Amino acid sequence: MKNSIVNVQERRNKILSNLNANDTTTVKKLAEELAVSEITIRRDLKVLSEMGKVDWHHGVVTSNGIELDQGNSLRERIEQLKDSIAAAVPSYIEDNSTLFVNSSSLCWRAINQLAVEPLTIITNNIRATECVRHPQTSIILTGGEIRYPKESLVGTVTIQLLETMQSDYTLIGCDGINIENGVTTQNIYETQVNSTMIQRTKRKVICVADYRKIGVSSNYHVANLSAVDILITDNFANESVIRDFRHRGITVIQVSK
Repeated sequence: MKNSIVNVQERRNKILSNLNANDTTTVKKLAEELAVSEITIRRDLKVLSEMGKVDWHHGVVTSNGIELDQGNSLRERIEQLKDSIAAAVPSYIEDNSTLFVNSSSLCWRAINQLAVEPLTIITNNIRATECVRHPQTSIILTGGEIRYPKESLVGTVTIQLLETMQSDYTLIGCDGINIENGVTTQNIYETQVNSTMIQRTKRKVICVADYRKIGVSSNYHVANLSAVDILITDNFANESVIRDFRHRGITVIQVSK
């Protein structure tokens, strides 16, 4: 069964629900109950144990009593991972470059981190005007229709402006990235904006995504995987998927908290 953000999350929720009901189980039992391989269960348990949700030793799994969908510690962990991913971005962008930045929340964090160098940033994220920036940095909003609640600029005006420009780099967040479907998003209105940014990039496309987006596919196609030069993610990302990305020639950077 193909992975998606939804079914991976649902499977991990079921693992935790099982543990909340039974306190202790085994990898073999979980695999049988969820109709997946033991390798898949071990992959899920690796993530859940690193997040402090379960204890897992010698095939025996016990709960730490925190449900995946309500634990503040999980949300805090993801926020910390996003900050770490954003902090890695400046190392891959040269001073005085021009870059397109899409409206993802992770890219918004990265704009703040890019305050260490002078740049020209062209973005459809209205909130970019709130960011910390270098004194010599220019931030240009694309214009277009404002889509709430995300406050992103989309539509014909946005695309027409982008088509008059070229960037050295594009920094793009996504809702999924995998071998089969490449870069994908849940927002149909942003699909063509993101695609145009990537198409108008002269040097490198940098994708930023936490582990929840790696190896999964969302609703709308943005670009083939071959369009991505650098992927910045975290150490929780699916190892086999990361290996496949590297075999495809993508430079993959993995950060920790």
